[in-house]
Amino acid sequence: MDEAALELLRSRSGLSIDEEGRFLHCGEPITHARTLSVLWGSLARDAAGRWRVAIGREQAYVAVGETPWIVQAVDLDGARPSVRLAGGREEPLDLRTLTVARDGVLRCLLATGERARFSRGAQIAVGLRLEEDPAGTGWVLEVGGVRHGVPEEP
Repeated sequence: MDEAALELLRSRSGLSIDEEGRFLHCGEPITHARTLSVLWGSLARDAAGRWRVAIGREQAYVAVGETPWIVQAVDLDGARPSVRLAGGREEPLDLRTLTVARDGVLRCLLATGERARFSRGAQIAVGLRLEEDPAGTGWVLEVGGVRHGVPEEP
C-alpha cells in the first residue's frame, strides 16, 4: 500500500479522546483495560503536531480537542499534591501552574510542560476547596496550611 493510502487510513481511525479523558472509537468508549493501556502507553505527538498511537508497526491518528491530558483525580491532602491523569499516570501537582481558564475549567502544567485540563469530577473536588480571592484577581486554594493563588487566565 502506498504512503498516501496509509495516511488516509490513519486519519480515518475513528479514535478520539473526549474532555473527560475517555478514549473513544467512532464515538463509543473503549473499555478493554489492555487495549487502553496500549493506547495510552503509545500516545505521542508526531513531527507535525498530530496525536497518534502505535500498535506494533501500525499507527493511527487520534482526534484530540485541547489536550489528551485530562486530570481525573486530585490528591491535595497527601504529603505532596498530585494528580492522576486519564490513562492512570500519576504525577506531582505544581500548584503554581494551576489556573482557571475563561471557560471556568481548571488547568495545570504537567512535569513535561504539557497542559492538562481537569475533568468534571476533579474540578468539583478542587472547586469545593477554592475560595474567592478578596483582591478579586482569581481564587485561593489552601493546601497543607499554605494559601496558593489560582489566577484566572486573561
